[in-house]
Amino acid sequence: MMKAGTSRVAKDTRRVARILPDNRSFVLLGYDPDSVNVTLERLAADVAMVIEEHFTGRVDIVGISYGGVVASHLAVSYPQRIAKLVLVASAHRFSGEGRKRLERQIELANAARFNDLLSEFTSMFRSRWLNMLVNCQVRLAGGRLVRRLAKPGVIVRHLEAMLSSPLAVSELRSISTEILIVVGNRDQFFGEATEEAATGIPTARLSMFEGETHMLPIERARDVKRCVSDFMARG
Repeated sequence: MMKAGTSRVAKDTRRVARILPDNRSFVLLGYDPDSVNVTLERLAADVAMVIEEHFTGRVDIVGISYGGVVASHLAVSYPQRIAKLVLVASAHRFSGEGRKRLERQIELANAARFNDLLSEFTSMFRSRWLNMLVNCQVRLAGGRLVRRLAKPGVIVRHLEAMLSSPLAVSELRSISTEILIVVGNRDQFFGEATEEAATGIPTARLSMFEGETHMLPIERARDVKRCVSDFMARG
């Protein structure tokens, strides 16, 4: 949703670091705002190319939210590139509710209703106090936040890509990569899709947090980190 400026990338990097094992380096991958033909298959191919060009052998992948959907396609099409895969607040596809939310966001972005678009994220947290804080920020600093948004075309292209080419259950069964799925049982975007992934992928294990929403990696960062660290440490 937001422009990938230096401050934004730094902020995202700090957030990601909070849920990863200590003393372990990582590379944060984003999305090309100038890309026109955006598909899940192309995004997965781009990640595979980065791995091939900059790393030796297989690597561990952590896909968060949107990134987890891309990483699932990576596991199907390029299993030779991945050692282990973690999906955090994510799955191989969006749930029915998640698709409706994306369709709503596409509608608002196309109509340039940016304040309404930002308001879509004011009820994501489990904590009502955090939701109130986000709501106040949108109301009081909406203009500044709107200026930090990516261009409408960029937002729409990447959201529409999420609604096309979902992985079939039969494709999930072909995944051989060891996978950990860390999610809240009240996730507004992935819901029942996480159970489908956990049962459909032969090598998957599910860590479900009761009462947690899509903001699990922020509200329960320490617990998510513990799950991810234990999984990565296993031989």
